[in-house]
Amino acid sequence: MAIDRVAAADSVGQNVIHRLEKPPVTPVDYQYLLVSRNIRDAQHVDVLTISDFRQVKDRLKKEVKSGVGIEMTVAAARKMDATDVGSWILQIRELYKFCRLSRCQFILSSGADSPYSMVSGPCFDALLKVCGIDPQNYWPDLEGWLESRLARRVTTC
Repeated sequence: MAIDRVAAADSVGQNVIHRLEKPPVTPVDYQYLLVSRNIRDAQHVDVLTISDFRQVKDRLKKEVKSGVGIEMTVAAARKMDATDVGSWILQIRELYKFCRLSRCQFILSSGADSPYSMVSGPCFDALLKVCGIDPQNYWPDLEGWLESRLARRVTTC
């Protein structure tokens, strides 16, 4: 089971974005993103989580629409050997380029399933640099995308 919310440094009740697989049936008083691992859902979600870009690249070209977030997680790399980590980094580079060309948002997340597997900000920055992504551009781009996705929803009861 993965952590189902993204929390900011502020209080837990505020600035928390829930990750949901289905939209709420009734109005809610919290912010959320619709997330799926199924490419067939790409037209209806905010974030599409993938584990192997090379396996799904052709399907993404056909199914993904502009503005969707495409996420890869660090958790997948934790259990890899050096060769597989190198391949994973190349896939991140390819996915980042794909996202830029298709006007999607590249998302690198921890994929944490406990507080012990979370990734610190400096580690994320270092990993982004290794993948050829400038953290100075990545974080503001991600923040802008996130704000625009959340602005589409009314989250009041």
